[in-house]
Amino acid sequence: MAKPRLIAFEGVDGAGKTTVLSLVADALRQRGEKVFLPRSGKEHDSQPTKMIRRLTRDARNFDLTGVSELLLYCAREAQILDELVRPALARGETVLVDRSFLTPIVLAAFGRGVDRKLAESTANNACQGSWPDITLLFDVHPRTSRLRKRIEKVRTRPQTESGRKGQAGSGFKERIRDGYLQIGKEQNLPVFHAERVRPTDVAARVLAFLEHGTRPEQSESPDDSTPVWMVDPATSFEQALDLLPPEVALFLSNGLVAARALRSRLVEREPELVAWSMDVEDPLRDRLAESQPDYALRSWSKRPLSGKDDLRLRLLERAPDAAISALKHVHCEEADAIRERYADSQPSAVLSSLTGREDEFATRLRQRCWKDAEIGPRVSTLGFCTGPDAWKRREKLFEKVPHLALATLRGVNTPRANELLQYYASRTPKQVLSALTGRSDELSHQLRREVAHVGREVVDSVRGLNDEQSWQLRQEYAERYPSTVIHSLLGLPDSPRGDALRARCESIGAGDLHTARRAQQLDEYADLPDWTKARAALDGDD
Repeated sequence: MAKPRLIAFEGVDGAGKTTVLSLVADALRQRGEKVFLPRSGKEHDSQPTKMIRRLTRDARNFDLTGVSELLLYCAREAQILDELVRPALARGETVLVDRSFLTPIVLAAFGRGVDRKLAESTANNACQGSWPDITLLFDVHPRTSRLRKRIEKVRTRPQTESGRKGQAGSGFKERIRDGYLQIGKEQNLPVFHAERVRPTDVAARVLAFLEHGTRPEQSESPDDSTPVWMVDPATSFEQALDLLPPEVALFLSNGLVAARALRSRLVEREPELVAWSMDVEDPLRDRLAESQPDYALRSWSKRPLSGKDDLRLRLLERAPDAAISALKHVHCEEADAIRERYADSQPSAVLSSLTGREDEFATRLRQRCWKDAEIGPRVSTLGFCTGPDAWKRREKLFEKVPHLALATLRGVNTPRANELLQYYASRTPKQVLSALTGRSDELSHQLRREVAHVGREVVDSVRGLNDEQSWQLRQEYAERYPSTVIHSLLGLPDSPRGDALRARCESIGAGDLHTARRAQQLDEYADLPDWTKARAALDGDD
């Protein structure tokens, strides 16, 4: 009978810990070990633990301080330890935990800036010296983690908003990874790289370590720690797409004409991702509209109606939500007639389609739809709106959901908007940066400097801006975020300055398909239909 032991699976989000843990548990059981898992899927089998998790994930709690979060995470792990882990060990079982007290230490000390000694002493007091017998680290690049999560969201279409960690920005994720790797090096922990290998292969390496002490560096190849989106710099973008896993290739070619052949090959295998990644004039659109109407129409906002055969009109009865939402920034009598007709049955879609409008018709229809619409469309409809009715609704949203209400300030430069942006800059900086997109005034640049720790989102906020401070910011971040700097050039007129910066970024990001993707997007921009180049198009998310 194997001696009971506590084994922790640790590391960054998106590294495959949960999947590998399940595979290892099954393998150990097949070998005759009694194995206990305190966590089922994303939830632990403990009511207090579930409640603490929901509190720390709730995006409304943006005022939660780093120390308070540390205490809550330690309380969560202490509850799991006392309620579930210790009894299982006493029964002679091997316990596999998805995260341990290492998580609150890394999150606090490296992510939130809490003193590391305080974080470590807090965790040690909470666990009362009961650290795992073995801690395994799993690692992927933060951009790999984001890519995997985005692909999952495209496939699953989750209805819930992102949690607090998702609001922290790319810099937060980079610091978290650095923290795990630093502690792993200090404590000589085994680090399993999961960039290119299947979960079954990672699980086999974990078992080899647990049973024979074979460290991952003895069985891994150099490529296992290299992201799939890093290729030979001599490889063209289109050639590189053929070398990638299909879902990654589709994600990285989102909206690009250069990937039409790829999408045609994969349309039967990956219909959702193909529909999501289509370019604005993709020949596959009609074919996928029946099965994926929301994705088929998602890039058609601002496209003028083109007569009775317009795809939105053909889908109106079968998929009214998708069809009406795709009328955003479309101003004509026919579109308004559709809005009027569906205001009672599709209030959320109608609200979304009114984004930025403050004419008498839009104000009346917004009033009619407001009560029955979902919170997301209520927020999005107020972007670019500065009138008294918009501000009345905006202020109420700030009272109830301020972390969401900040999005209503996109395109709004007024004293009250600036007051709100300054107040929330230190509390929820990523959302403030999003609201600043398209602004080049002195306050916007001041706020960008104050929240520079957020990461590449700072550069995203100057996309299409041609003022001197925006250019200085691009130069400052070119070394760190070359792909994002290239993306920020979208919509700017050609210039020697822009050409030189692009060349510099392509040199820095050689072999990185994120950089190659943005360069391809820049090349294709000139040939896009005029309706895609409205200011709102540059302000939107992609």
